Amino acid sequence: MSFLEQRETKDNPPTSPTPETKMETTPSQSRWLWAYGWMPAWLRKMDRGILALTIVFVLTLPLFTPRIYASDEIKYFSYLHSIFFDHDVDFTNEYSYFYNSDPVKYADFKASVINKLNEKGLPVNEGPVGSAILWTPFYGIAHVAALAGNALGLKSFKPDGFSTPYVWAVTLASLLYGFAGLIFSYLLARNFMPSFWAAFGTITVWLASPVIFYMSLTPPMSHANSLFMISLWLWLWYRTREWRFDKDGKFTPGVRRGSMWLLLGVLGGLTAMVREQDGTVLIVGAVESLFLYWHFWRNRPAPASGGKAALIPPGWLSLFGRNLVFLFGLAFSLVPQFIVYAALNGHPGPSKTVGDKLQFFSLEVPGRLLGLLGDPDHGLFWWAPVLLPALVGLVMLVWRKEFRLVAIVLLFAFFAELYISASFQTWTMKGSFGPRRLIGISPAYIVGLGFLGWWLSQLKTGWKISKRVLVGLATLFIIWNFGVIIQFTTLREGDSRQGLDPARVVVDQFTKVPGKLIDTAERFLFKRDSFYKK
Repeated sequence: MSFLEQRETKDNPPTSPTPETKMETTPSQSRWLWAYGWMPAWLRKMDRGILALTIVFVLTLPLFTPRIYASDEIKYFSYLHSIFFDHDVDFTNEYSYFYNSDPVKYADFKASVINKLNEKGLPVNEGPVGSAILWTPFYGIAHVAALAGNALGLKSFKPDGFSTPYVWAVTLASLLYGFAGLIFSYLLARNFMPSFWAAFGTITVWLASPVIFYMSLTPPMSHANSLFMISLWLWLWYRTREWRFDKDGKFTPGVRRGSMWLLLGVLGGLTAMVREQDGTVLIVGAVESLFLYWHFWRNRPAPASGGKAALIPPGWLSLFGRNLVFLFGLAFSLVPQFIVYAALNGHPGPSKTVGDKLQFFSLEVPGRLLGLLGDPDHGLFWWAPVLLPALVGLVMLVWRKEFRLVAIVLLFAFFAELYISASFQTWTMKGSFGPRRLIGISPAYIVGLGFLGWWLSQLKTGWKISKRVLVGLATLFIIWNFGVIIQFTTLREGDSRQGLDPARVVVDQFTKVPGKLIDTAERFLFKRDSFYKK
């Protein structure tokens, strides 16, 4: 049940159409909905938030860049070709294909990847297989298209697993998965605020953070898929709960059906196969279960006169059984990854190079945690300033009794992702556009930013901020982010892209970016491959 459906009262009518209500607007709203007059009926009935997201998605399509370039992109893609065509996980020919296409450009790739063998003597591949699994339907369709195109004499349609149809297939798949992830994030956020603010949070985080970069400009990376899987998992987790809080914080317990626990386990495994660190989102289910165990214990029936309280409170066995079902689904869905690891590395675990990067208990981790948030060159809040108020909003949501548990588990999920990222020796992610390992948890940012915007617009004091002002501020964050993207892709090369350098960013935003707008547009239209050079 959505936020608006929960609060459909005489004094607080819904502000957006639901299946049970007709869409009615006030005269002031009509000024902003003039376009409804020419929209077909089915479009007018569409959820306005989803409609807004779809319009923005269409407007961002020119940014879509269908190419496979960077080292990690090649590794994720190579799973498809090697398994589909070679029926193995020896990536020698896949890596050689990209190296031979431009030996100068891929000289570092040859030294650090092709010539670097794993424990089994095969070319190393630290990437998990989840993205390849998500891409498989698209890759299969691309193969059929390549066969047809080749039969018609189209030179770029070679059925070799590398040609244009295959590249378009996986990059388009990531773009669509990323958009689906944003839709699920919106649907999740809509449970805690009006749909306008859920859409506001979704669009702002999308366009004012690294999400747009890794979804549209470098789609073969795993981050759009990561966003999709985490958003889907969180939405399904909340959608299938059986417990409820009312607006006064009164709790009605309940345990979701076993089939839904099983599905959450299976999807949790796939989430971890897209990016291993994203398995931390499953902490949400763990915290939820611990809360329910505590509630059942606290509210266990009082013992009869002279008797003893039951050792196992009612509800524990049912919940424990369903937790086991969840773990079974999780373990079952991870089997493909274990098989791939065993064939690739000689053991059912990731490459030793991954383990060598991780330092879970290092004394340096606390400093890295602070650095991931506030370091001027690598910190989340410097790369995407809009995420600071987003996390503030998520903390504020804790004070809403009916949403407290959700806010707490989302904060747990965020800090779990943050801790894993800080455990990497490569925590700075030099050369990347922002702290990309924290993109997958964007649903938490979306909920927080949307709630903060709604809260500010509802203040009864002089601190109240109108929708127009908040939308204007969001627009400034978006413009700033696009300016940083232009700097990162057109003005910087080599060492200058190893960190943000805020002072340079501020200067270049006003002195160089404006003069680059026309040139950037021309290169996007006619020389797309000239972007994002090492």
